[in-house]
Amino acid sequence: IEFLLTSVRDGEVETGGRVWLVVMGESDQPGALPDWFKGTAAEADGVYLCEPRGIGRTRWTRKNPANYVERSHALLGRTVDTGRVWDIAAAARFIRGRAGAKSDIQVAGHGAAGVLGAYAALFEPEIAGVVLVEPPASHMTPGAPQFLSVLRICDIADVLGMLAPRPLLLRQAPEATAGKTLAIYEAAGAKGGLKVD
Repeated sequence: IEFLLTSVRDGEVETGGRVWLVVMGESDQPGALPDWFKGTAAEADGVYLCEPRGIGRTRWTRKNPANYVERSHALLGRTVDTGRVWDIAAAARFIRGRAGAKSDIQVAGHGAAGVLGAYAALFEPEIAGVVLVEPPASHMTPGAPQFLSVLRICDIADVLGMLAPRPLLLRQAPEATAGKTLAIYEAAGAKGGLKVD
């Protein structure tokens, strides 16, 4: 299993600049900065592209119904998306080692990739903030990340709320998701940490 981490620009990370970890999704052009991210990072910011396992240039061959790699994860008690979360967390740790302790690492993703970045932020304290563009409303939404038995515990809005007090920017999020996430941020006393566009 492999994933790719590509440096688009190093930025001014030595002086405490922000570093962006852009999580690529199924629909993003491999190796290229996606259109949905353009205008998010400042010129002084460092930008890395993360293509988690099975995405972009690491895409697996798909044959219905075989899909051997994806199905083999379930035999191990995991899903491909679980592995992708760990890929993103590992990328954040690598960037922290390269950029040093002065830089904030921000994760950004579109759709399901953004949700994977949010999960990685829960497990990885190196990630200081998250930007999600058009996140799915629920794990029941087609194309949303799949985790074994996740809906017994929480749904996407709950996960986003658990990021409090870290900064979270939701762009074009479903109204119900944004509302529930805001309620959790308010309960945590971190209302200012959530922005909804």
